[in-house]
Amino acid sequence: MTENGYVITVREQRPFWAAFLVLGTLTAAAFVALRTLGMGAHLAGVLYAGLSTATALAVPAAVWRYRPDGRTGWLLLGAGQLVPPGEVAFPGAADALHLAQYPLVAAALVSFVRRRTPGRHIPSLLDAGILAIAAGLLSWVYLTPADRLVTVAYPVGDLLVLAIGLRMLLGGGARTPSCLMLLGSLVAMLAGDAAFTILGGAANGWDGFLWLLAYALLGGSALHPSMRRIDDPAPVRAVPSTPARVVALAAASLLAPVVLLVQYTRGTTRDVPVIAVACALLFLLVLGRMAGLVAEQHRLAVTDVLTGLHTRRAFEERLRAVRRGRPLGLILVDIDHFKRVNDSFGHPAGDRVLREVADRLRAAAGPGVTLARYGGEEFALLVPDADAERTAQVADRLRAAVGGGPIELGTGVHRAVSVSAGTAVLPADAADPGELVHLADRALYAAKRAGRDRVVTAGQCAKVTRVPAEPEDWPTPLPRPRRTELEAA
Repeated sequence: MTENGYVITVREQRPFWAAFLVLGTLTAAAFVALRTLGMGAHLAGVLYAGLSTATALAVPAAVWRYRPDGRTGWLLLGAGQLVPPGEVAFPGAADALHLAQYPLVAAALVSFVRRRTPGRHIPSLLDAGILAIAAGLLSWVYLTPADRLVTVAYPVGDLLVLAIGLRMLLGGGARTPSCLMLLGSLVAMLAGDAAFTILGGAANGWDGFLWLLAYALLGGSALHPSMRRIDDPAPVRAVPSTPARVVALAAASLLAPVVLLVQYTRGTTRDVPVIAVACALLFLLVLGRMAGLVAEQHRLAVTDVLTGLHTRRAFEERLRAVRRGRPLGLILVDIDHFKRVNDSFGHPAGDRVLREVADRLRAAAGPGVTLARYGGEEFALLVPDADAERTAQVADRLRAAVGGGPIELGTGVHRAVSVSAGTAVLPADAADPGELVHLADRALYAAKRAGRDRVVTAGQCAKVTRVPAEPEDWPTPLPRPRRTELEAA
C-alpha cells in the first residue's frame, strides 16, 4: 500500500501510535486521580517519569523505523522529554531540566518550519516577541521576587514555542495527523504551564495531567507513519493580519503603559525601569511590524500577481524618475497570436504562457534592466545607458529567448510561442518619456504588421512593409474560433 508516495507495509499499518496515545492518556488520568485523592504520591511520580521516559524512547525509535528526511527535528524533540516527575519544590534545581525543554523543542520546530517553508518569517518572529515581552512583563511585576526569574521563563518559553508551532500550522505544508498531534502536544504543554503558574502550583494534579497528555500526543505524533511528511516543502503563505491578530498585538503593545499607570496609582516605583525597557522594546517591535506591513503592501501594489514582474504603474514611476539627458532604451514586447491561445486552449493555458514568457524575459534581460508586465500580453523593459543599437540587441536576445523552445499549455500540449518587439531610445528618438513610449509602441505594431516574431526600432518604422495576414496553423482541441477572431489576434 502507499501513502502519498510512501510505501507502507502491512506491518507498518499496526496502530502503534494509537496504542501509545491511549495508554498515555490513561496514564495521565491515573496520575490526576492519585493526586486528587491525595494517595499514592510516589506511584504518581513513577507514572509521570515512566511516560516521559517512554516518550523519549518512542521518538528515536520512530526515527529508526520510518527514516524521515528531517531527522534532526525529531531527535531534538526526543532529547527534550527526559525530565524529573515534577514532585519537587518550586523554584528549584529541577527547573533547569524543565526549562531545557524549551530550546530543544524550539530548535526542533524551527528545523521543521525551515524545511516546510524556507525563509525567515520576520512577521511571525516580531509577533512572538511582542507577546513574549508582554507576558514576561506581567510575570515580572506581579510575581514574588523569589520566583521571578524562574517563573517568567515558563510563559516566555511557552509563547515562543507556541508561536513557532502556529507558524508551522499556518505557514503552509501538509497538515498530517502527525503534525496535528505535535501541535496538540504544544497546546497541552502550554495549558499545563498556565495552570501551574496561575494556581501557584496547587492545580490538584490537573497541571500534571496536561503535561502527561502532551507526552502522549508527542509519542503518538512520532509513531504515526505520516511523521515522514511533517517537513515536506510547501509554498510560503503570507502572515494574515486578521482582526483577532491585530487586537491581540494591540493589547500586548498597550500592556506596558497600562501596567505603569497601575503601578503609579498604587504608589509603587520599584519596577519602573523594567517597565520603561519593556515599553521601548514593544515600541520598536511594533514599529518594525508596521514597517513590514507597509513594505508588503507596497510590494503587492507594484508587483503583478500572475507573473511576479513590476506592474505598469511601477514601471511608469520608474520611467518618470529617469534623469533628463541620460541615455535610456525602451523595449515593448507583445506575445504573437496570444488571443489564439486563449480561444483554442482556454485562459489557464494563456496564464501558463504569460508566466513562462515572463520567466524567459527575466532570465534573458540581464542585470540592471527594469522589466514589467505593461498590460495583457504586453511587457516593457527599460535598458539604462543604452543607445539604439544596444537596445535592439537586447530586444533580439529577448525575442530569441522566448522562441527558444515550446511552452506547455497543459494536458501535455506544447506549442511554440513567439514575440514581437518595438524599441526607442532617449534622447536620440524622443525628447521625453511620453514620446518615448509612443515611438516604441509604433515600432511594436510595425513589427506586428511586418509579420511578427521580429524587432523593429523607432527609426525603422517608415521602412516596414505590411505583410498579408497569416493563415491559422494550429490544430486546436477545442471548437475552432471564427476566422475573423483569429485575424483580430
